[in-house]
Amino acid sequence: MDFLLDAFGPVPLAGGSRAELMSSGIRWAAAKIGEPGVGDAFAGVFSDAVSDPALREILATRFQDPYRLALQDALGEPENRVLFYIDVVVGTLLHRMGMTGGPMADADVTALVEMVLAHFGDGAGPA
Repeated sequence: MDFLLDAFGPVPLAGGSRAELMSSGIRWAAAKIGEPGVGDAFAGVFSDAVSDPALREILATRFQDPYRLALQDALGEPENRVLFYIDVVVGTLLHRMGMTGGPMADADVTALVEMVLAHFGDGAGPA
């Protein structure tokens, strides 16, 4: 678990607009998950957490919450929307790695950014 915390570090909330912030966050997550060993470790911890409530709690509090809280603050969104954003982005990136054995191609990351921004980009989605 500490490996993942060290590998990811704080989310860089860069960009002047909401779309830039979200786009840079997605590209950052794609790059981090694509680093050697990181996607494997991430997927392994998630797999173990399915049947381990204590590990899920650690994942939620030590790993996800700092990102969730930073994104909630930066985006002005409620918890449920930020969790959905994280689920869509990270879940898609990990699924691709699991199915292909490699990180998502840049063109597909761009398509993911466009899809996510269509839903979340203007902040007008359902609460």
